[in-house]
Amino acid sequence: MEDTSYPETVYGSLLSLYHELDLSTILLLEKAIVQRNLRNYFESLAIFDAFPISATVKAAVVLEHTWTLIAQYRFREARCVAGRGLSAFRSKPVGTGDHGATILLRALLAGLDTLIDGSTGKCFESMQEIYSWLSVVPATDFTDVQVWAVNVYYYLPTLLRTAAGSPHFRDVPSVPANSPSSGISLLRKHLQGAGRLNEALFLLDTEMALLPNKDAEIEAMESVRSSCVEPSTQPLTYIEGCVALKLALMYAELGDDEGYREEMFNAAAALSVPNDSEFSSNLLRTDTWLARLELARAGGEGPGAEAWEGFAGYAAKVGDYRIEAKALTEALESMISPDSEEAEDVSPENRERLRERLDNLYSRLGSSFHRSVTRRRVSDQRDERQSQGEGLSNGVVMYGGQSALSSLQV
Repeated sequence: MEDTSYPETVYGSLLSLYHELDLSTILLLEKAIVQRNLRNYFESLAIFDAFPISATVKAAVVLEHTWTLIAQYRFREARCVAGRGLSAFRSKPVGTGDHGATILLRALLAGLDTLIDGSTGKCFESMQEIYSWLSVVPATDFTDVQVWAVNVYYYLPTLLRTAAGSPHFRDVPSVPANSPSSGISLLRKHLQGAGRLNEALFLLDTEMALLPNKDAEIEAMESVRSSCVEPSTQPLTYIEGCVALKLALMYAELGDDEGYREEMFNAAAALSVPNDSEFSSNLLRTDTWLARLELARAGGEGPGAEAWEGFAGYAAKVGDYRIEAKALTEALESMISPDSEEAEDVSPENRERLRERLDNLYSRLGSSFHRSVTRRRVSDQRDERQSQGEGLSNGVVMYGGQSALSSLQV
């Protein structure tokens, strides 16, 4: 390679795999990652589609391309990209492949198999493989590929718990029995201390899903934000903006109008882009809209099915199918929840129309997992409604709104 230097600011978090790439490919990959991080999925995928064929089988490109499709909820296409990549890895001469990237890609494929087909065997195998690989590695020695693997490791049980019963689960990285922090929290703190803030942000949503309460989640988010200190090659303004958005959403859900407004101001200041920029920020627009809906709900003012369907329409237009699924699920919930005044006035035909729209979305994206969970819960609650004259419990929201490889948000 003629030049393996990096851009001044790096958004990717798999830098150990950049050694295979020349500078022009690194710059192209970084641009695709920026577009994905801003949830400009169409623009990001157009860049991946323009990669030279020789670059499309490089580990960093395969993993980031797969991740982009997963984030957009295009599970079937993600499996195709990951499968081609794994075949290319296996075809390399013995000793020249990246062992960690291969384990990570197998784990991603295992999760995708469960989402698409409902098969669970490979999920169990991947959990054990990752545990055997990482349980003996101190948090201070984790590579960027291992950080990605931890994120996937913590997600796979959420699929298995629904598809095959709760699996045996062990903490990674391993921590002493009397440790007040989980392995993932210790790892995130180490990454911050080492200036690896892209990776710390990457772990944050997964970690928060494991924390015991909102105060602990806020503490974790503030901890990441406080580590955004110059000098750094990491995109500090972007990271601060992402944390501010997460906090704004949380304060909105809690009905804390002052906290919501303060953090939304911080997010807008960090994530807004100039009108003449080649980038836009669907991330900022989408999460601002979502936060307003959550704040209205916390204040007891709705929103109703119509508001959620309008939000779903916007998400579909910009290709954010994860958010579209969440919004449609919330709309369906508002139609059939026993706690919703609107539910009494909604016709069965309208409920069925919305359920079919959500079912068709999951079918198009290739997630039999989400389809089956939604159908089962709707069916269960329909039976309950008929027997008790009441609506649907909150169960659909839990799964219908689940993010790509769950908390693996980007």
